[in-house]
Amino acid sequence: MCLMKKILHTVLPFPAFESAERVLFVSPHPDDIEVAAGQTAARLADSGKKVRFLICADGRYGSESAKTDPDKLAAVREAEQIASAKELGVTDVRFLRFSDGGFYKYEDFYSAVYKEILIFKPDLIFCPDPCLSTECHIDHLNTGRAVMRAFLFASNAPMAARAGLEPACPKLLAMYYTDDPNYYFKTGRKYRALQKAALKKHVSQMQYTPDKKGGGDMIQMYIDFRTIRFGIKTLHFGGAEGFRCLTPVHAHCCAEKI
Repeated sequence: MCLMKKILHTVLPFPAFESAERVLFVSPHPDDIEVAAGQTAARLADSGKKVRFLICADGRYGSESAKTDPDKLAAVREAEQIASAKELGVTDVRFLRFSDGGFYKYEDFYSAVYKEILIFKPDLIFCPDPCLSTECHIDHLNTGRAVMRAFLFASNAPMAARAGLEPACPKLLAMYYTDDPNYYFKTGRKYRALQKAALKKHVSQMQYTPDKKGGGDMIQMYIDFRTIRFGIKTLHFGGAEGFRCLTPVHAHCCAEKI
């Protein structure tokens, strides 16, 4: 960590994930939370936090076959998400049901996400990092951008009143699917096992084969590599997940990379 980062982290430290009581995981599609932050979600739920999953797009185009009925697949994926969340200890799952693939107006998308944050009033919000240089999926980008915008404006009382709601005061934004983590959350064997079990509930998306070359096998291999790598960085050999975090102070007019 460079000197400037060390100074900023000392002067404006991140609240610990464990200090949050209400935690909102915002996901582009069914399965993204499990892939990117399943261990963290399981550990927070296990510690008694109020955890909610918010799924923005319905995943209707998550098939390689043109013969697949998008409406039926969306329904299947919603059921898979509910079953998967239960494996992580999360029973509070909400769906915005915007069309997969960006077939919606961004302002409608943002407004829906913003209102959900005002209603739930989380202390800690998770979302994909929209600044990831390799991300091409519009739903991932829109989800990250919408949450970042809502995170900053959630505490603005006049804006909340315009939406007919009371303001919220989230203390920390944690972005997953990031290439620049600045916060690592230690997990362990128990939560890695729960993540694996949760991913296997996404039957329509995760294929596991005897030769270990199915899509689910490849994703699991990547997750294992990432978990071990982040664990080594934190000297926690049980594994860890990494996030790019911002407080409200960092989220506006802070030019330094933290």
